[in-house]
Amino acid sequence: MKKLLWLAAACAFLFGCSKNDDSTNRNCDQPMELSIDQVNSTSVFFTWDTGGESAFEIEYGEQGFSLGSGSVIQTSQTEFLVDGLEPLTNYEIFLRSNCGSDGFSNYISAIFQTLENVELCNTPTNLVLVGVSSTSIELSWDENNETAWEVEYGPNGFVIGTGTRVASNASNYEITGLAPSTTYEIYVRADCGIDGYSEFSDQLTVTTDQ
Repeated sequence: MKKLLWLAAACAFLFGCSKNDDSTNRNCDQPMELSIDQVNSTSVFFTWDTGGESAFEIEYGEQGFSLGSGSVIQTSQTEFLVDGLEPLTNYEIFLRSNCGSDGFSNYISAIFQTLENVELCNTPTNLVLVGVSSTSIELSWDENNETAWEVEYGPNGFVIGTGTRVASNASNYEITGLAPSTTYEIYVRADCGIDGYSEFSDQLTVTTDQ
């Protein structure tokens, strides 16, 4: 039943990709093949090819927004997760290369619609700290009838989608290789295979020992 609901919701998905600038900066190659890989009621995960550059600017907002008025993110990754969206809403993403002193490339763009807020994949709850040392953090959470999860963590204040992500088949995990006396934010979401990902858990903030 969960699979059928997901397929029905996916039928509402819209996608488009286009260039959005008549001018061409020959010193800055635009990214290529912007792809919407996962969308649910409040988030979207997308990827792209570099086009030969190594830094990028993302701007997004509800479909039809004016460039310069959306939410802007700088990244060196070729994948990104945008969270905190509204269900059943059309959004537009613009992506361009940031070439520093050589300026910006042309934009490419994608249009998508978030899904209805139907719980197809149960969000983990009660994310708690089990133990902490100078270089590690151990945590656990409530399974809520799921069997696989993704942990994402990063320095305090990081944007979800830019952190370190690790898979876990148990409802506990020990993050290692951390820096002493450093504050980290940690989130967990369920990985439900064909039904996609759940929403992220509430944030857990932990400072490693000296």
